Amino acid sequence: MANPEWVDYVGNLGTGLGALVATVTAGYLAIQHRRTKRWKANDLAAAWLQKLDSDQCLAMACQSLDWGVGPLIIPEQYKALFRDLDGTAVQQPHPEIMEHDPQVMYEALQPRLTSKTLSSAEGLLYRFCFDKLFAYFDQVYCLLEDGQLAERDLSSLSYWLARLRCYQYPPAGVDGREVFVPAVQRWGYANVEKLWLRLKVEQLPLEFQRK
Repeated sequence: MANPEWVDYVGNLGTGLGALVATVTAGYLAIQHRRTKRWKANDLAAAWLQKLDSDQCLAMACQSLDWGVGPLIIPEQYKALFRDLDGTAVQQPHPEIMEHDPQVMYEALQPRLTSKTLSSAEGLLYRFCFDKLFAYFDQVYCLLEDGQLAERDLSSLSYWLARLRCYQYPPAGVDGREVFVPAVQRWGYANVEKLWLRLKVEQLPLEFQRK
């Protein structure tokens, strides 16, 4: 015996509503997943950007990128470089700081370590801090490639990357593009160069670069 028309109608309606509910639920879950992923990426980006201030070595490297002269705070972990063999601080007015010297920095960032840099506390400090900065940007690129970071959250890094790509205060007779780029290339930080391209650093306004 055939079912009444209204029974079939209600049955079909129930099936349709079930499919609709399932579709809406799936869409909602997809939206929530994207939001959660976005929040995690945003939080991770904020944590990585904060490192440039909270990590003393990274902070010193950024100050060196931004300035042509001025005092730099010596990171706590490297203060031993500025002490005599008996552990006493080298005699200077302010033993916790050193004066920024682009010439010493340029020499320290030569791909091959020289005896002059090896015997210079300032030179070694520049070398250590910029090696750490290169590693920082290298890891940022890896996180971008892995989808854990989003480019839109890292726009402020372009400021530092542009100055790394072309230093604004090179020593006399030195092209600003030759201060850091050779070390980046020779020390195996190819991801830093990829990050320049990924964040379109070379397409920044001219005031970000010095030709």
